[in-house]
Amino acid sequence: MSGYSVAEEAELTAADLTLAPKFCITSAEDAQCNTEVVLTWEVLKNRPICIISDYKKLEKWCSSSNKNNSLTVNVSAEKDIQFVMIDKDTSETLAGVKLKVTQASSPHVRRRYRNPWSLF
Repeated sequence: MSGYSVAEEAELTAADLTLAPKFCITSAEDAQCNTEVVLTWEVLKNRPICIISDYKKLEKWCSSSNKNNSLTVNVSAEKDIQFVMIDKDTSETLAGVKLKVTQASSPHVRRRYRNPWSLF
């Protein structure tokens, strides 16, 4: 047992990770999403955290101080990207967010329903 009550345990591990923007809409011609995302977090108990991701160009990033609570990342991707905040010391997962990459739908071409010719 850790000696903490359930409420105290929950407070020690409470963390919030947010992402802006949450969506990246690509053009119909270019499936690549190129944008700058900002990760911000709040941790109730001051402790060092790290950000890991399935985005290949983002190596494991760890905060150098408890005062730092945001990270800006330039991304260029074709599929969704998952960001996870973990405790630096214990590697415990604290929170996670996902950047959704969505392709814009191509404009619909209206079809004429009547024949282009007329008898009258």
